[in-house]
Amino acid sequence: MPAILAALRCLVATDLEEEVCFAFVTDDGGNGDEVDRILDQWRRERPDLDPSPIGVFGRLARIAISRQALLTRFMSTYDLSPASFDVLANLRRSGAPHRKTPSELAASSLLSSGGITFRLDRLENAGLIRRVPSPDDRRVMYAELTVEGLARIDEVVKAHLAEESELLADFSPSEHAALARLLAKLELSLTGPSTNGSKAR
Repeated sequence: MPAILAALRCLVATDLEEEVCFAFVTDDGGNGDEVDRILDQWRRERPDLDPSPIGVFGRLARIAISRQALLTRFMSTYDLSPASFDVLANLRRSGAPHRKTPSELAASSLLSSGGITFRLDRLENAGLIRRVPSPDDRRVMYAELTVEGLARIDEVVKAHLAEESELLADFSPSEHAALARLLAKLELSLTGPSTNGSKAR
């Protein structure tokens, strides 16, 4: 966990010199983390190249893997998977009556329509959602939180946010805000239009 926090802080420290940023991620007596070692190897083998993007994307990849493992373990204590949690949270934050069609859920999540259907089946069997027909078109079915589902997601999201806040506890409020801002900027550079009008690839 300290390595994850150190890597995030290094990403925030854009105004620091490289050797200072290096110190943030050092937790083994001055040898740096694995990403630093990879960077050193590339600098040694290809001194004509600038491997510095690995310092960002390599750490983001490692953080994502670690975060997914933590999230999976955490959600399992509530008999949920991260994907099932995503569906329940999607319905909860939509507001009363906490219902959406499968296509609406798929559009606002990272799951495909088939993946949504599978998750809805499992959540319905668990009594956390129910399928209700649209009052305007009975061919359209909504997924809606049950009373038990609403109580479950309220419990889980409270604990989930507390855990994530604890993971960020070593960051100052300004570091936290800077990290969120820089990650949003990075996401836009990956998904938004580039300077020539095409999507970043």
